[in-house]
Amino acid sequence: MNKMRTLVLGLLLCCSLASADADAPYQHGMTMITPSCQWREALPSGNGKIGAMVYGSVNEERVLFNHNELWYQGRIEDVPDMSGELPVVRQLLLNGDYREANEHYRKKMREVGFNGALARYHPAFDLLVTTEIDMMFEDYARTLNFETGEVNVKWRDGDTHFSRKLFVSIPDDISVMSISADRAGAVNGSVTLELHDLKDAIDQAGKEFDPGFSSETIVDGEFIEFRADGSDGGEFGGVMRVFAKNSSVSTDEKLIHFSDEDEVVLVVGFFANEPADTAVPRLKKQLAALNGDYNYLMSRHEPLHRATFNSMGLNINVSGKQDTPNEYLLLDAYQNPASPELVQKLFDYGRYLLISSSRAGDNPAGLQGIWNGDYRPPWGGLYGINENLQMTYWQALPGNMPGPMMAFFDYFDSHMDEFRYNAKQLWGCRGIYIPPFMSPESGLMRHTAPHVMYWTDAAGWLASFYYDYYLFTGDEEFLRTRAIPFMKEVALFYEDYIVKDENGKNMFFPSQSPENQPADKMIEDPKSGRTYKIKVQINSTIAVAISKEVFSNLIQACEQLDIEPVGVRRWKQMLADMPEYQVNEDGAIREWMHPDFEDNYEHRHQSHIYPLFPGTEVTEESNPEIYEACRVAIEKRLVIGLQSQTGWSLAHMANVYARLGDGDRALEALNILSRCCLGQNLFTYHNDWRRMGVTMDHKYGRSAPFQMDANFGIPAAVMEMLCGSTSDMLRILPALPDTWSTGEFNNMLTRTGARTSVRWNMENRTIELKLNAERDAAFHLKFPSDMAELTSSNPEGVSDSKFGSRYRFIQLAKGHELNLSIRLK
Repeated sequence: MNKMRTLVLGLLLCCSLASADADAPYQHGMTMITPSCQWREALPSGNGKIGAMVYGSVNEERVLFNHNELWYQGRIEDVPDMSGELPVVRQLLLNGDYREANEHYRKKMREVGFNGALARYHPAFDLLVTTEIDMMFEDYARTLNFETGEVNVKWRDGDTHFSRKLFVSIPDDISVMSISADRAGAVNGSVTLELHDLKDAIDQAGKEFDPGFSSETIVDGEFIEFRADGSDGGEFGGVMRVFAKNSSVSTDEKLIHFSDEDEVVLVVGFFANEPADTAVPRLKKQLAALNGDYNYLMSRHEPLHRATFNSMGLNINVSGKQDTPNEYLLLDAYQNPASPELVQKLFDYGRYLLISSSRAGDNPAGLQGIWNGDYRPPWGGLYGINENLQMTYWQALPGNMPGPMMAFFDYFDSHMDEFRYNAKQLWGCRGIYIPPFMSPESGLMRHTAPHVMYWTDAAGWLASFYYDYYLFTGDEEFLRTRAIPFMKEVALFYEDYIVKDENGKNMFFPSQSPENQPADKMIEDPKSGRTYKIKVQINSTIAVAISKEVFSNLIQACEQLDIEPVGVRRWKQMLADMPEYQVNEDGAIREWMHPDFEDNYEHRHQSHIYPLFPGTEVTEESNPEIYEACRVAIEKRLVIGLQSQTGWSLAHMANVYARLGDGDRALEALNILSRCCLGQNLFTYHNDWRRMGVTMDHKYGRSAPFQMDANFGIPAAVMEMLCGSTSDMLRILPALPDTWSTGEFNNMLTRTGARTSVRWNMENRTIELKLNAERDAAFHLKFPSDMAELTSSNPEGVSDSKFGSRYRFIQLAKGHELNLSIRLK
């Protein structure tokens, strides 16, 4: 068996070296040496609005296109006035009638006929390219360049080398493909546009269904029009122009044929939720103005994409090898810990995917980014705002990507009136209530399941990103005009929703710890045999943590700007009335701060650890008791609850262990994820589809659910391992795994306001550190151990810290730079 494995890996590596010789190697990217037979394993390109998935077949190529405004089968209805039911459900909870309380809101909304539904994200259409072949292909490879967004499929047919390249343009909102060969006149084939493959119209049970779209393909000279109807917003489609350099083309009803060409360039424009009779002429005019020069169109796009990707970077792959094919990397990870090359690639890939699926003014990235070939995608491709969307954007600010982050703010700011309406109708409160599950066309509540309805802290969690944007970037105008107004709306809701218990402490109920249920609240119905999981609770720890964070951040922001003195006094009193976190008999932080609810370790969510991560309230310095209780809690999840984990929960767990300063355990979580939840193109999956006893066993249609949140969560975890921050402390290499003994990162943003670059060599025990102040900054600097020597470019900016010898206190004026050289003991 070992000999066979060595032979297979050796053959794969030989193939990679052979195919890598065809072009200069990329600096950041991936190589595959097999094509995809389904969209989930295709290679993605995108510009934040339009996505492309390139399958990579030599003869019959398919490219799936997505447009992030294409959703269907949603129903938007007025939210009924349920505010009178809040006292009822609270009394049920106080009486211990948990099962009745669990169903109360949903039952009452159904009684008044409420039937809202979230929309589903659906594919746009496919580009089909048929390329004539003479001999068996050789030297096949498909590559993705993270720095440019270009997918390249290349192969050799006899003595002729072929290349098929594609990117999605940021400035022009078009897809551009070049088909070329190194022998004159060797490019022959045909192209068309058509509705995406209906083999992907599969429901959750794996049964085929008719998605209900109508479409037509029209050839008009050098143009192909695709028109379709059935999306919630109306018509959608695209126009393709075929640029044949030698003009050797012919047409039939749905195809354009080309022959004896040196190069063919295919340019596709897109429209969504617009009458085709209006959109098609507009796109034809746009494409007619182009000259069809692939390199020129790339030159317009590449600097924009490259600047964002390279705004921050790291290198933990000290071997320097970067073009090992995915197939080889994954076979190795199935037997061994994930190699530094694979982890480095996953870090870079997560950055690339966010850049390619999120841009200012457009919808934020969804559960699958912007790439989806399913007509009924897992969970509809929704915005999951009790974990998933937040994980998508954890990496954006430390990763120095404020541009992609703006899609998040633009989207939520645009729905504030609907969020206020939700709060008033559902709870009788001022402020905003943001539904935990959303699709982009509306901010109104549409999902009535108890674990959705009763979670009232989505807006509070999102508020942390608004304040973080200021901390990371120093943008005071954003703080004044966007962050504080949003946080004030959240605070208003809490002021109305929170009640006092008999001791005068704040009480949160109904409350919910996202999607979890207490271990002692799974009630069996003797008549139906059904087990009721009680999703409504009292005083979930995450509710307390998020509300404390909202009030604390709002107070700090307003005091800095010297505004809202009356509100600040009121919010300080709300903070003073918060209950203390609790620790259970196992020494773990309790998930519910109420005696009726027993902790349930066998669950994927880690919500009660919010004070440690993703919140910043609890640190080793600020609250060592709860810090250790969080360590015990996450250990229970990893050991007792391992079979309940998912790809994204393992990424979350890696972030938690990084905050706990345990780099080896953080890397272990990433190792498990790499072994169990990665596809061939390194897309992450909800769970292991091979039933190996690790993670949940969940199937959606024909496969485990593909969702991209773990792809986005991995870079966040890696950055937390290398550089963590609160507003008053910067931790350098806080959770460095033993295997990352040397490396570097540059231009990571931090909550201290200091842009940070580090080079380390733990074999020599040395660290080189550069800090650039994005705003005036004063903070404690924590090193991984005591120091034998420290030299500074500005000794006056460095002083002793109250926390001890592993720390220094740093003061920097905006725009100033500080360089430190450290030798550790």
